[in-house]
Amino acid sequence: MSRTAIPGFRPAHGVADGDAVRREIRGSTTILEILRMYPDGEAAKLMSQLYWPCAHCGGAVREPLTLAAQRHARDPRAVLIAFRALEHGGPTDGEVALAAERHSR
Repeated sequence: MSRTAIPGFRPAHGVADGDAVRREIRGSTTILEILRMYPDGEAAKLMSQLYWPCAHCGGAVREPLTLAAQRHARDPRAVLIAFRALEHGGPTDGEVALAAERHSR
């Protein structure tokens, strides 16, 4: 078993290998998958900046990013942009601010 595998859970989205980690973040990418993409803590840090406890939540295993955004009253598109920016050394302060902004439900 790898250090990123969770006993009892199959990889989401039809990933055959438990060590295979997706590199493209989509709205359907789960919180757990994002955390696995960035084991250095960058994704968890972004979640903290957005005031999301998702990195410590049991729902992170199966909850998609856009559903998490809606659950936390955030704009799903702004959240997606902020998480995608991780791949390029981001997000910027402006992208974080937009993703952290609360919207009425």
